[in-house]
Amino acid sequence: MSGRDIKQSRMDQVDKRRIYRVYEGWPRFAAEAWEQHVSCPSGRFDRVVYLAIGGSAAAGDIISDWMLSSGEAELSVFKGDLPRLRVENTLVIACSASGNTEETIRMAERIRKRTGKIAVISSGGRLEGFAKRNRLPYVRIPLMVAPRYTLSYVLFASLAVLREASVIKGADREVAETISSMKKIASRISSSVPIARNPSKQLARLLANSRPKIYGSSITKGVATRFKNSLNENAKMHASAAYAPDLFHNEVESWETENGGRFLPVVLRHGRESLYEKTNLGRLLKILTGKGVKTKQVSGVGRSSLSQLVSMAYILDFAAYYTAIERGIDPFEIQLIDRLKGVRAR
Repeated sequence: MSGRDIKQSRMDQVDKRRIYRVYEGWPRFAAEAWEQHVSCPSGRFDRVVYLAIGGSAAAGDIISDWMLSSGEAELSVFKGDLPRLRVENTLVIACSASGNTEETIRMAERIRKRTGKIAVISSGGRLEGFAKRNRLPYVRIPLMVAPRYTLSYVLFASLAVLREASVIKGADREVAETISSMKKIASRISSSVPIARNPSKQLARLLANSRPKIYGSSITKGVATRFKNSLNENAKMHASAAYAPDLFHNEVESWETENGGRFLPVVLRHGRESLYEKTNLGRLLKILTGKGVKTKQVSGVGRSSLSQLVSMAYILDFAAYYTAIERGIDPFEIQLIDRLKGVRAR
């Protein structure tokens, strides 16, 4: 790809906290988190309830898609409120990278009245206090600059909890391949790799002045949502996400009167797409191409489902960071979120 590079000097100018160094450490954080051995609730678990919101919930979303594609137990992510749930044979994971997410704490306190089969993940804060008061298994994680940059650690710490609770079995080889794939991806997308050989920087160049429309299959819906949120928070830009099967029943029709303009469809591909979804994603791309719409397809690497999902999320998260740099925006600041929540300026 021609044009100026997204250089470290530019990153250091816009991003005083050097967040790119955190992204470059994601493979190491994943390995550290997976190696944790924690005491977990015992029992036979047919279902997992994952309580989280925002960046912490992204880990649950991605794991849920992976478990569904692999025929594992059901994992349901709840964000903000809980319906009346049957909790027999259910493992509950309450996760907040900051440890102070109000919605997560409220859900955890509510479900604690009905079950003690709860594991807690946080970097401290009030959620750690909740775990200690109730003598619940607790996994302490480091906080990487801000909660949303801690996805790698949260995701693999959650997998470690599922392993220790015997919810997932025989996943060691797939996790090992996933971490290996992350290391390979890191060598391609790190800050020192020029744009001509860096897929995340290349995607950022396309995204910087566009209105991204992120399209996924049912297996990549968690990654699609995470990418949208990362563009919102890091690059401070509008983005939308849609995924199969609803994508084929409503979103596609919005292109009837559109010929692209600033819209950039980013289509997330996965090797385990169903034949139905693979066929219809192909048809959608043909429709868009026929209308002269420029599209971008993104895939992860590796043979296993988990490897493809996590490596794809890694490519996209780093792309969202580079998009912020391209736009001259500090990816760390979240002034409107703070104002909405009544948080004082830093």
